[in-house]
Amino acid sequence: MNVFKTKQLAVSGLMAALIMIGTMIIQIPTPTKGYLHLGDSFVYLSGILLGPISGALAAGIGSTLADVFSGYGIYAPATLIIKSLDALVVGSCYNALTPKTNSLSKKTASFILAIVLGGSIMVSGYLAYETFLYGFPTALLGVPLNITQAAGGGILALPLMLTLEKLNFPQKLK
Repeated sequence: MNVFKTKQLAVSGLMAALIMIGTMIIQIPTPTKGYLHLGDSFVYLSGILLGPISGALAAGIGSTLADVFSGYGIYAPATLIIKSLDALVVGSCYNALTPKTNSLSKKTASFILAIVLGGSIMVSGYLAYETFLYGFPTALLGVPLNITQAAGGGILALPLMLTLEKLNFPQKLK
């Protein structure tokens, strides 16, 4: 069994808090009784910077706490699973495709692919959950908004991630 080291646990906790704050700071309500937010950019970064497992835990916990503290508790169980899987896939994909490369174009292409895969999990996960809650026609209303949220999170995270990598921040975390 792999036990978390103190530094890894502390950084994961800080990332969970950053995800929670990023999710709560701007919330735009949607027709499916959910909301659009900026937190997905930090969900993606957590998977990449912390690694798939630690990043998934931080993303799931931070996003779930945002739902609970924002009055969207009905989404909390799904959010825990969906955001964890989102960060897990983004982190796994990106880290598998860009080991020890300094190519900006390869990192960007890998990031875009990772966001498409992770975003697909988020969109389909909430579609399934909202279908269970409200029925398929209502759940379908959330799909374009969730796609917008995934793309927007990726657009915000890409320059930040590239800057952090240029500063060797991911290596300093390890």
